Amino acid sequence: MDKVQFVVLYGGEWIKSGEKFKYKYGMSKIISVSRETSYESLHYIVSRLVEANPNESSIKMKFIFNSPEVLAPFEVVNDDDVQVFLCENSDVNTRTSLCVTVERKRRIIPNTQGPDNELVNEDIANVFESDNGNGVGLDNIHESLLSPNDFQNVDVFSIGVDNDDEARDSRPSTSEVPSRRSRVGSSQGIGIKSSRIHGSYTSLESVVNNVKEVGVGDLFPSKEELHMKMQLLAIGNHFQFKVKKSTKTLLVMSCIVEDCKWRVRATKLNDCESFRIRKYSPDHTCSLDALHFDHRQASSKLIGHCIKSKFEGTSQCYRPNDIIDDVKKQCGMTLGYNKAWRAREVALGLARGSPEDSFTILPSYCHMLELKNPGTVTFIDTDALNRFKYFFMALGPSIEGFKSCIRPVVAVDGTFLKCKHQGTLFIATSLDGNNQVYPLAFGIGDSENDQSWHWFFTKLHGLIGEMDDLVFISDRNSSIAKAAAGVFPNSLHGICMYHIGQNMKAKFKGVEVHDIFYKCSKAYRVIEFNQIMAQIRGTDASVAQYLIEADPTKWARSHFDGRRYCIMTTNIAECLNGIHFNIRLYIYNTQ
Repeated sequence: MDKVQFVVLYGGEWIKSGEKFKYKYGMSKIISVSRETSYESLHYIVSRLVEANPNESSIKMKFIFNSPEVLAPFEVVNDDDVQVFLCENSDVNTRTSLCVTVERKRRIIPNTQGPDNELVNEDIANVFESDNGNGVGLDNIHESLLSPNDFQNVDVFSIGVDNDDEARDSRPSTSEVPSRRSRVGSSQGIGIKSSRIHGSYTSLESVVNNVKEVGVGDLFPSKEELHMKMQLLAIGNHFQFKVKKSTKTLLVMSCIVEDCKWRVRATKLNDCESFRIRKYSPDHTCSLDALHFDHRQASSKLIGHCIKSKFEGTSQCYRPNDIIDDVKKQCGMTLGYNKAWRAREVALGLARGSPEDSFTILPSYCHMLELKNPGTVTFIDTDALNRFKYFFMALGPSIEGFKSCIRPVVAVDGTFLKCKHQGTLFIATSLDGNNQVYPLAFGIGDSENDQSWHWFFTKLHGLIGEMDDLVFISDRNSSIAKAAAGVFPNSLHGICMYHIGQNMKAKFKGVEVHDIFYKCSKAYRVIEFNQIMAQIRGTDASVAQYLIEADPTKWARSHFDGRRYCIMTTNIAECLNGIHFNIRLYIYNTQ
């Protein structure tokens, strides 16, 4: 197969000098590709060469066409452009360099003016994902895993020259090279997470059915990708293999049956991380009986990459038993619960990121909330070692609406988080004029203790200040009562009648007075309250004594000093807890 050699210049930028454009570069390499190389293949090769991370940047490839006239550099954007460029380099007298520029992807916020916009572009570019939805997991498997590649004879030679290449360009192109769904230039390989918010689920069955056979000369970006390719082939073709030898430069695999002739041998190319298959014996001489129910190639990591899109959404709940059932139906394999659990953890990490990443972008997330929602207030509190301690958030429209037209009754509640570092989610909410849930503020802390609730109420006080007839409703958590009394001394505190009823049910089993108790709690007049309490006392005196000790001024409408506006429970806060049930599995800032 004919090969074409040319110089790739990168690590620089275009500089205009008079009527000319000069490409000032920092690095240069000579590469050799097939004469039939496509645009997609060249884009992939060059991206890896310049180490461009597809999740963060895109590349532009330009060259100067040899002509008597002064021409602007041509941008390579399709197969025809590639063939023109290779044709130019086929003749030693007309060779021209391929000039590559790398541009960082960023989402520019429209209608945003002033110095804040610069901060968004430079420091918060990674908070947003570009519209092309690049991914790295197996639901966006690199094309080289699914079809034979057409750049099998690619060689890269470093020439290590730092110089300037003169180029003429009267009109710099503003179009971008469409990025591919690949992991080119990644220093993290398969471990890079996809930050897409939504995605279609790619099942393990569809992945293995679309994997093509490999052959001698096939090139893979890394040893890990080659190994994963063989895993998918093994699952799809119902055989198992073992790694006989694995070094930095060599990978040898064979069938688990000793007498079987199936073998793969691949070696690492010089000056890059790519692996090429040197020897391959595709025929099996063993029986399918060698396949066990728990396929050794169906690793938790592989399955995790396949199912990660199941967790790309705030309402996804995909349990280990669901994974076991899906793998059984789709591939006929039986997974153990532990492997399914580990696969789920891998998928969660890929879809949601790590707690460390989440904490890193939390300030940027808060900045964008305040920038795009005027009046929004956020706080992040850390300890002396800069470790996360507390978080508080209230949207500007919610604050203004509460001050102007919402009944001053706030239900507060806390619910535990189920992510790696756990913690507690604090919620403050009200009811609007249509009796719909009206979220006011959210917070995160270590647990429901005096310090956490006091910090949350202090931040809430900074938003709404002192209000007439302000009422807080909660369960019987003593920390909430202390914080409300300390931070809002002029407010009143009521207890949720449902929580008292549940406590009473647990304490006095077999005593059927709950319906009567709820009537007693909702009674408007004291005389009506006394009549119902007499019925409870006649049924069980200990229950009546328990309710008196619980302080009727906290749970009975007839004895409450303020206005609860028929809000006798914390159900409005519990509703938000229910909405957040699945989200509580994830880290604080799901990217």
